[in-house]
Amino acid sequence: MSGLTQIRSLAARLRTLFAPGRMSRRYADGRVQVETHNGRVAEGREAFPYGFRARAKDGRALTLCQGGDPGGTVILPILGDGTGAPELGDGDVAIYTRGGVVVFLRNDGGIEIRAGAGKISIGNDTTDLCAELLGLIDDVKGMVTTGAPTSHTVLPASQAILDARGRRIENLLEEAPQ
Repeated sequence: MSGLTQIRSLAARLRTLFAPGRMSRRYADGRVQVETHNGRVAEGREAFPYGFRARAKDGRALTLCQGGDPGGTVILPILGDGTGAPELGDGDVAIYTRGGVVVFLRNDGGIEIRAGAGKISIGNDTTDLCAELLGLIDDVKGMVTTGAPTSHTVLPASQAILDARGRRIENLLEEAPQ
C-alpha cells in the first residue's frame, strides 16, 4: 500500500471517528436514537462521566465511532440549545434545567439553589430539614414557662406569626423521600 493510499485510508477513518447529528428518539429503557449528519442511525445509551446524568428532551448529539468503526458507536451526552443556561462568574459551575431550576457551585465556596416554582428537598436517611424546622416551630408554640405564675404559654399573636412562618417553610421545602 502506497503512502498516499495509507493517508487516504487514515483520513477516511478520521472522518468517521466523530459524527454530529440530532437526537431523534428516546426509549423508555434510557437508550437514545441519533440520526447523524450523513443519515446513519445510531442507538445506544449516552456516555456520562461518573456522578452526572441528564435526560434531554431533544438536542444535538455527537457520536464517537471507536477506531472509526460505526459498529463501536458511543453516544456522547445530548447537547441542549442553551435554553435556561444561567450566567456564571469566573470559576462558577451550574447544573440547570429548561424549567428554571439551577444549582450553582460558586467559585468563592458558596452553594446556591433556585427551585423556580418547585420545592427544595434536603434530608438524609433519618430526617429532613422541612420536618425539623416545622417541629421546631411546634416546640416553640408549645413551650410553657416556669416560675410564678406557672403555665405562661406563647401568646396567640406569636403563635399566628409562627404558623405563618411554618406555611412559608412548607412552600419552600418538602419532606425528603426516605
